[in-house]
Amino acid sequence: MQNAVNFVSDGLGLTPPEFAEVLGHCTETGQVQLDSYALGGMVEQVEQKFADLLGKEQAVFMPTGTMANHIALRELAGAQGKVIVQAESHIYRDIGDGPQTLSGLNLIPLGAKRAAFTLAEVEEAVQSLLVERVATHVRVISIESPVRRLDDAMFGFEEMTKISAYAHQQGIKMHLDGARLFVEAAHTGADPTDIATHFDTVFVSLSKCFNCASGAVLAGPASVMKDVYHTRRMFGGSLPQAWPQAAVALHYADTFLPAYRSAWPIAEALFAALDAHEGFRVEYIPNGTHIVRLLVPGKNLDHFRDLLHAHQVHLPPVDEDGESFRLKVNPSANHTSAENLVEAFRAAHTASDPA
Repeated sequence: MQNAVNFVSDGLGLTPPEFAEVLGHCTETGQVQLDSYALGGMVEQVEQKFADLLGKEQAVFMPTGTMANHIALRELAGAQGKVIVQAESHIYRDIGDGPQTLSGLNLIPLGAKRAAFTLAEVEEAVQSLLVERVATHVRVISIESPVRRLDDAMFGFEEMTKISAYAHQQGIKMHLDGARLFVEAAHTGADPTDIATHFDTVFVSLSKCFNCASGAVLAGPASVMKDVYHTRRMFGGSLPQAWPQAAVALHYADTFLPAYRSAWPIAEALFAALDAHEGFRVEYIPNGTHIVRLLVPGKNLDHFRDLLHAHQVHLPPVDEDGESFRLKVNPSANHTSAENLVEAFRAAHTASDPA
């Protein structure tokens, strides 16, 4: 395995050879057990592992998070149910109106241009539907946290718990798009179950923190999950074999949280040193998690990025503003020390061309 530090991905950002190396290790150690159409074998093991990590009765493997979110809303809301979502959520903005088109669901977006909506906004939305000439009901409240479109800012735990309590009082189901739930848990020091307990169903991505090429899990009560296998099959999600994703996810399932929690202080020390240097400026995301904005004024950022790459430090493409990078902290920071990272950034700054 290479010892590069990447500020690009939620996880280690494995290259194809590195992914193959991990998979090879799993097979050589006898860990691999084949599944059949995403049933049994290692898939069953990864389902049980994430059910335990999330404190839920049952989990089901999904090929994508898009499918996991859609099926969760479909199972919880029923036919033509109304679902409250964030206006900036992945479900509302990025999945091609799948729940509306394929399951007849009606999405109600709240909290435009914000990571969160408030309990007051939820109450108003719910009550306004009950006083119409033909009363209708909100069946599900879906929350994404962290919110990808807003630089992985968190929804806010206090407001989340208030909304969850209200929802359960009203008989409304709760779903968590927790694609990066483990980032939030690692960053805040919470246990994933502390967050997941406020939701009926929870989706977690396997391709984000757990370094898989693809894959997801959807977890919840057995009463809901018992029908999910059929729905997954109906939507074409029962892959002939899903053991490669399951094997890699199991390999990293227990290590992401401690690895991130040891990586973050290294990154914090780097950011403090860069912010004290006249050639850099670091901006933290309000209520953020692992993303920070790095400005390098007066420099050719593509050249600066290339020079850092030669030091085995990988940055994302230059941001749309043309003057900054959005860096993602992940366990790859453990591959070196804060001192080495500071030295690499300073050397690249000195050697890079002016803008």
